[in-house]
Amino acid sequence: MTVALDSDTRRFVRQQSGGMYAVRDAAVTPGRVFWVGSNVTGATDSTGYGQSPGTPFATLVYAETQCLSARGDTIYVLPSHSEVLTHATGAAVLTLDVTNLSIIGLGGRSTRPSLLIEGHANNYINITGADTLIENIAFKANVDDIAKCIAAAADGIAIRNCAFLEYVTTHNFVTCINDGGANTADQLLVEGCEFIQPDTANTHAIEFGAGQDRVVIRNNFFSGFWETMCIGGAGVLTNILVENNYIQNIDTDADQCIKIADTSTGGVVRNLVGSYVAGDATTNINAGSKMMLCENYSVDGTAGDVQGVLDPAAT
Repeated sequence: MTVALDSDTRRFVRQQSGGMYAVRDAAVTPGRVFWVGSNVTGATDSTGYGQSPGTPFATLVYAETQCLSARGDTIYVLPSHSEVLTHATGAAVLTLDVTNLSIIGLGGRSTRPSLLIEGHANNYINITGADTLIENIAFKANVDDIAKCIAAAADGIAIRNCAFLEYVTTHNFVTCINDGGANTADQLLVEGCEFIQPDTANTHAIEFGAGQDRVVIRNNFFSGFWETMCIGGAGVLTNILVENNYIQNIDTDADQCIKIADTSTGGVVRNLVGSYVAGDATTNINAGSKMMLCENYSVDGTAGDVQGVLDPAAT
């Protein structure tokens, strides 16, 4: 049952059988609302739970199986929730295959929910549901050299205000987000995220192995060791926007921060980038002649008092 609060607001109340009233915005699809919180006493993965923050599901893995595609369901993950995703031989330890699903973590920077990937270096999160939103979740590596954290295998995926972290030293994501080498990640959005990956085995933060369209990567913080590049790959991208990112590549023998494949189109604008490789700072960003590069500043070397120069240099 859906009840408007009054004629002057877009807010409405949706009643769920056996659950609490959910106050929603009428501008969004009024799907079901589920709650996850492993730190709530009595949290259970079972029918009759998950519809209230007081009686939540225990795991996001189970909550996702209760959602239906296209309905516009939302899963709220409670502050300080911690969930281990593991498999002994390497597999997708969490598959998000429900279209138009929103997963929203609650809590501040130190209490936002965390998903800990462990058990095998080939364990990963697989997103195959179009228009999936993930917000305010910390992804943590608890195995050496995990090949990838998230496989973006659907159009319209949005990853906002998340963190990609090493749980302990040497436990790392070789690649944090990739497209699986297939044209399945059009309209990918990565916004407001933190990528802290200092391990020396890393290759990419965000990797594109195939052509994608209308990708947006903006307002992110990258600090880590990326031997190949921080953002980019072999895939030819169309209408990509890489904007307002801070990138520090601490690799001591490679200085690629942004490398977009030749013949790609779009823009790389207003980024601050730097590498630990002393030399020509104007080699940290590389893109083909069809890309617009504007107001990017770049620095090389480890000296803290070196100002960045325009990259590419003004001509």
